[in-house]
Amino acid sequence: MLRLFVATKPDRDRAVAWVRYAADGRVTGTGNDVPARWPDDAVLEVVLAAGNVRLAAIDLPPMPANRLHQAARYALEDQMAAGADEAAIAVAPTGRPTIAAIASRALIDGIAAHDRRIGRIIPESALAPRNPGWTWCMSGAGDGFVRRHDGSAFAVGTARDDDLPPELQAALAQARRAGAAPDVMHASMKARPDQLAQWSQATGVTFVAAPQWRWDDTPAATFATVPDFLAADAASKSAPGDAHPLRLFRPAIVLAALALALHTGASLAQWAWLGVTEWRLSRQLTGLATNAGLQASSASIAAAAIARRNAELRHAAGRPAVADPLPLLARAANALGELPQGTLRSATFADDAWTLELGKVDADATSRVIRALGRAGVDAVAAPTSSGMRMRMTLDATVR
Repeated sequence: MLRLFVATKPDRDRAVAWVRYAADGRVTGTGNDVPARWPDDAVLEVVLAAGNVRLAAIDLPPMPANRLHQAARYALEDQMAAGADEAAIAVAPTGRPTIAAIASRALIDGIAAHDRRIGRIIPESALAPRNPGWTWCMSGAGDGFVRRHDGSAFAVGTARDDDLPPELQAALAQARRAGAAPDVMHASMKARPDQLAQWSQATGVTFVAAPQWRWDDTPAATFATVPDFLAADAASKSAPGDAHPLRLFRPAIVLAALALALHTGASLAQWAWLGVTEWRLSRQLTGLATNAGLQASSASIAAAAIARRNAELRHAAGRPAVADPLPLLARAANALGELPQGTLRSATFADDAWTLELGKVDADATSRVIRALGRAGVDAVAAPTSSGMRMRMTLDATVR
C-alpha cells in the first residue's frame, strides 16, 4: 500500500512525499519523488493536507446510507462559502455525530485525474486524535490545524515569535463569545514549557504538551473510518487477483445459475403480462389527456398535465388541489403533532414545498416524525442548523 501526501494538484515536476506500508500496517519505505519515480504499487491512497479541507460535525437523524451524503450536503449549505456545486463533500462511514469533509471540487477532480491508480482521497485532519477540548497539530505541509473533541477541524497557520497563529486566536475568541471555549488545548508539537504558560495566560485556556503527531503514524484501522472523497468510485476498483478464489466456488455458482435460469423462465410470463398491462394503462392515460386537449407525448407527461388541469379546475371552483399548501399541511398535521411543544418557529411554502424552521429537536424524535410523515404520503428531509433544525416537506409523488 502506497500513500501520498498532497498539498496541491500533483504536477510531473513537483516532488510528493510518500510512505509505503506492509499488509500489517508497518512502514516499509518513505520517499519524496516526482510522480514518474513513485513506487509502482497497484493502488494509491492520497492524504490531502489539512490546509485544503475543513471538517464539520453534523448531527443527522438515523437514515439509510444512500441518503446520508445528500442530507449532509443539505445540512452544510449554509456553511459553505463557495457554491454547493464547487465543493466536494465526503462523509465518514460510521459514527455520530457524522463527520463531513469539505474541499474544492476542482482540486479533488484534479488529483483523481492525475493517476488512475488513486483509489481514495482522505483528509489529513480526519486522521488526527480526538482528545478532550481541542488538539493543535502540525500538518505535513508545514502549517497547522486544530481538531475539536466533536471531530470537526479547521486549518491554522504557524506560530511566529511565540505568538499563536491569528486563525487560532480568532477561533478561541469566537468560542469564548459563544460560551464554548475549550478547557484544554493539547499542543501536539514541539513547544517549550514557557511557551505553553504564555499561551495559557494570553487565552485563558490551559495549553498542555502532547505527543507530537504525524499523519503517517496513524494506526491502520483509523484509515478505514475517515471520509473518502472517492468513495463512490472505490467499489469499481478491485485488486487484480480477486477473481482467482472464485474457482473454489464454481459448483455453487453453476447451481445458482441454474436456479436463476428456472426462476427467470417462470417469471417471464408474469413480466410480459405486466408489460402489456402497463402499455394499455399508459395508452388509456395518454388518450384521456389527448381528448382533453392536453399535451400527452408520454404517460408521465400526460399524468402531470391531468394533475395540473385538475388543480386549475378545482381552483376555479373555489376548491383546493391535493398539492396546495393547506391540503399538504393537513396530511402532515398528525405527524407534526409529535414534535415537542414550542418547537416550530416558522413555516414557509414555496415551489410546492413547506419549509419548517424548528428549535432544538432530538435526532430520534426527528426520525419518528419523518417516518410518520412518510406513512401520511409526505416526503420529508431534515437537517440541523445553527439554531435548531430545518425540515422540508413535499407531497409524495405516489399520492399526487
